[in-house]
Amino acid sequence: MTTKELGAMEKSAKRADTVQDGFRAAMSQLAAGVVMVTCHLDGKPWGLTVSACCSVSMEPPLLLVSLGRQTASAHAIGESGSFGVSVLGESVIEVARFGSSRGQPKFLDHFCHGDIVCESPAVGGALAHVDCTVEQTVAAGDHTIYIGRVRDVILEDGDRPLVYHAQSYHRLGEATDLHVGPVVDETVDSLLYDYPIPREFSRVRSLGA
Repeated sequence: MTTKELGAMEKSAKRADTVQDGFRAAMSQLAAGVVMVTCHLDGKPWGLTVSACCSVSMEPPLLLVSLGRQTASAHAIGESGSFGVSVLGESVIEVARFGSSRGQPKFLDHFCHGDIVCESPAVGGALAHVDCTVEQTVAAGDHTIYIGRVRDVILEDGDRPLVYHAQSYHRLGEATDLHVGPVVDETVDSLLYDYPIPREFSRVRSLGA
């Protein structure tokens, strides 16, 4: 390999590192809710804390989570074909920290909700729990995207959402409310806000044309 080719490779590698670092910094500015993706590993409740979770569809109800391809959670979900998502509030911040501990076992023996019948483990004290069957699996870089069909939902009251921003946990409160009225008939379905079918727009001709 020539000196010129080696130089080009080094330059390309540096650029890739720069883009990756910039991308990580940019995504740290995207405030997101905190969830624990739950499953069973060796027959025991297991949970991984993530922020990469969003609704996909209401008809049918579909939920998306993105997990590192080599994680124990990804392997367990791939084998079982099911998973759960517990939406975490500030009162269970220690559960969130437990589920995000690097390189540590994440068995939920002491955190799993004991009085609710659900196929996936439900975190006690969570704001909500969504039980899913894997509908579709998509390989995406070093992650795997699992799209789950919602089969059951558990709702709880009395806590404030936990928020992840700039690599740290935050709470929502009255002082942070911008006092903007809620959207009427708020829904996760984007069809409510956009045209369901692309519309043809004719070009407007200027008066001088």
